[in-house]
Amino acid sequence: MNDTIKNIANQSLQNKPISREDALFIIHREGDEIHDLFYWANQIRLRYFGHSVKACSIVSAKQGQCTEDCSFCSQSARYHTGVEEFPLVDASKILDVAQCAEQTGASSLGIVTSGYGIKNARDLRSICAAIEEVAKHSHIQPHGSFGTLTKETAESLVKSGLKRLNHNLETSERFFPGICSTHTFHDRVNTIRYAKEAGLEICSGAIFGLGESREDRIDLAFTLKSLEVDVVPLNFLHPVSGTPLANAIPLTPMEALKIIAVFRFILPDKEIKIAGGREKNLRDLQSWMFYAGANSTMMGNYLTTTGRKVEDDFQMIKDLGLQLAGNQG
Repeated sequence: MNDTIKNIANQSLQNKPISREDALFIIHREGDEIHDLFYWANQIRLRYFGHSVKACSIVSAKQGQCTEDCSFCSQSARYHTGVEEFPLVDASKILDVAQCAEQTGASSLGIVTSGYGIKNARDLRSICAAIEEVAKHSHIQPHGSFGTLTKETAESLVKSGLKRLNHNLETSERFFPGICSTHTFHDRVNTIRYAKEAGLEICSGAIFGLGESREDRIDLAFTLKSLEVDVVPLNFLHPVSGTPLANAIPLTPMEALKIIAVFRFILPDKEIKIAGGREKNLRDLQSWMFYAGANSTMMGNYLTTTGRKVEDDFQMIKDLGLQLAGNQG
């Protein structure tokens, strides 16, 4: 076993920060040393989360016609992806999805709307009404992803009962201009800060396989650590026809797992959630995501791509001897 990896892991096991140099060392491991990395990532997960894992679901509450040009996104109006488009759905439909997600074992429902931000006061009222319905008529926690927020919008969402905001940074500050030109990395960071000031928990992560370097992945992880986010969703590119990244080559399963493990070393006590693209990128190694350090996953379909059957994920968790956390968020 690699002693350097062990020494770095011992720092994470004590919740002591590892250096960028150490993070770069472990992300460049190859061959049998990758298994040393997984072993210690799993030990770190067990230290902070035991055998309990969480699951969440999402609902696309407004889809398509986004003004932004994120190069991986099927919902941008700039690309011809053939994605189904629809305006903001009503609160009753979102409540139906929440109650169904609760029955399947999810602890939270992410309400997701396309676009740069909440378009107008009417849409904000409708979103707040949906959040209130979910909070009132289910035991599932209402979370949301609504693009860029102002301080006032964040405060309105909190008053309606929103518990957590998802707003991914997507990639490193250095690489961000290469995947989006219509808003900035700092716009995203500011939304996180406004949400934190309003009292929201923060779910913020990334999407990998965009052409970023391993160094970009490390830099992003340290940015998330500095922002003290609560949950870190890790997505892996599922190329969509019509987008600039349609012909991107998916990451290998071992590279994707290595990313999960390194994030566990850097963020030892944070919830690390594996979300979009795991089916395509991890393939037969999906169950290894927990061994590599994840303690949370998204179940069911995503926004415009399909996921695995919920029953299959339940069986996977059971087969691993893990326990699905209750509906406590």
